[in-house]
Amino acid sequence: MALHLLKMAVGIESFDRLRVVQQARLQSGKNLGTKGELRHLTKNKPKRAHSVLDGGSIYWIIKGYICARQRIKGFGETLGRNGRPRCVIFL
Repeated sequence: MALHLLKMAVGIESFDRLRVVQQARLQSGKNLGTKGELRHLTKNKPKRAHSVLDGGSIYWIIKGYICARQRIKGFGETLGRNGRPRCVIFL
């Protein structure tokens, strides 16, 4: 059974703005020579990550409403700006 994640889109005021921000991040990743994967960093990996990967999605909350859904392709690890470990959610 698939599990889904809810995430607050902090600083995003509309669905269109979320789309523009994600397209810009995707393009900047391509310009830096990476694969150009869309990703989201978060503090902790979900405890039931295997269930999330079994068809799960991330639902974006914008202005108090669930406004967007994206499939989760995988998880990874990286370091954040402060040098602390972060979970990468590949979308």
